[in-house]
Amino acid sequence: MTQSRPAPVVLTVDDEADVRRIIRRILERAGYSVLEASSGVEALDLLTSDAHLDLLIADVAMPGLAGEELARKILAARPDQKVLYVTGHAEQLFDARGTLWEGEAFLEKPFTTSGLIEAVSLLLYGTTEGPALETAGAKARPS
Repeated sequence: MTQSRPAPVVLTVDDEADVRRIIRRILERAGYSVLEASSGVEALDLLTSDAHLDLLIADVAMPGLAGEELARKILAARPDQKVLYVTGHAEQLFDARGTLWEGEAFLEKPFTTSGLIEAVSLLLYGTTEGPALETAGAKARPS
């Protein structure tokens, strides 16, 4: 009998409700479990020290705690945390950072459904197969 793995957990943080809703819809259909936060502060409140999180998706330009600052705080406690910056202001991200580290990527707004799914999958799995790859692999294993 095959044991199923829980869906990868993604936290999307954006001050625009419509953007969060779109990301949730796309990723849930692709097999991910999605949490939402409307601000960096709300995101930090969601993340207790033992909360499991596979990927942080953060808008760069948010009032208060911006996406890059949020990621920096989370990475201080979780150095292996994967981060996808979703932004219409890539220049703002690179002005603040200069370069992205391993485990980080950015996706320019507006993005396509396939662009989002591919970016998330590449960060988490190193392939565009996403969670379907794990499911297929689990089915192929002898019981």
